[in-house]
Amino acid sequence: MAENLVGILMGLAIGLVLVAIVVVVFRWLWNTTLPEVFGLKEISVWQALKIILLAGILFGGQRAVDLPHSMSPDPAPATTRSE
Repeated sequence: MAENLVGILMGLAIGLVLVAIVVVVFRWLWNTTLPEVFGLKEISVWQALKIILLAGILFGGQRAVDLPHSMSPDPAPATTRSE
């Protein structure tokens, strides 16, 4: 039981560190590029986190619409004819 709890806590800690790294890198990229190119304001770490969350919601991997089988990214392999 204790080993599972330690594993879960370690996973959460690693996840939080990875999110923090992504947010800091995003903020740095935003603040070094967009104010010069488009004249936008610099953003804070919390604003960067909110933008990343919004982008994940809008462009994330969850699909709201199922594609027909013919349009799916991994079509079924073609069948071969036996001669």
